[in-house]
Amino acid sequence: MAITQNWKDTVNSGINDARWDEYDELIEKEVNGLNLRLTGTPQFGKLDWLLIKSMLWTESGGPDNASWKKRVMQIGNPGDPAYQVMKDGKEGSTLIMDSALQNDLKTLIDKPEVNIRAAIAYLYTRLAKFEIQSIPDPKDAKIYEYEVKSGDNLSVIASKHGTTLDDLQSRNPAAKVMIKPGQKLKYRKAKMGMVIVGWRTITTAEIASRYNGGGDPDYGSKLDYILKDVFPKLKRSLKSN
Repeated sequence: MAITQNWKDTVNSGINDARWDEYDELIEKEVNGLNLRLTGTPQFGKLDWLLIKSMLWTESGGPDNASWKKRVMQIGNPGDPAYQVMKDGKEGSTLIMDSALQNDLKTLIDKPEVNIRAAIAYLYTRLAKFEIQSIPDPKDAKIYEYEVKSGDNLSVIASKHGTTLDDLQSRNPAAKVMIKPGQKLKYRKAKMGMVIVGWRTITTAEIASRYNGGGDPDYGSKLDYILKDVFPKLKRSLKSN
């Protein structure tokens, strides 16, 4: 398929219409905040807020469209999987969202500011790579010791003492093979949970695949068109973080 001229005419109207920039400050603030909070995760590459702006222009239909003051990013519309993922805290999204957004999603998805923040968080969620790992208790760094009793196994010990099988095995390599009564095992309080282990490369093609999911076969091409052919022609300046 090809991008329609009608769609091009719509986004091109934003070249001379500053109303299309209404949500710039919100987008930049949200992206900068997430970039800062996630910068310590493995292989993280900062997201450029103009990518989100291009997504908003692609999906919204502009300030004359009714959705501009409601579900401007279409989150929560029929057939959209993102809203339920974010609302239910699935797919690792709770590692991306802050508590304020999680709360706002329950009742305020029709508010454009919340809709945009939800879309941004969903994009980060879809770009992240997650694994289930043993997570040490951040409030208790103490290393404990347990003496193995007859009938014990590592899974039972982990469950009874608030740690994980992974933690026991990593601190006591010999226990991976066998444990016996009287043996001393070291452990730290821990639980199994989802962690971010890496990030996918940020490209318009990746966003189209991971975020849009094929709903619009021209999504990536539309983002490219806006970023390369529309934004450079704007009659006002745009800074990029």
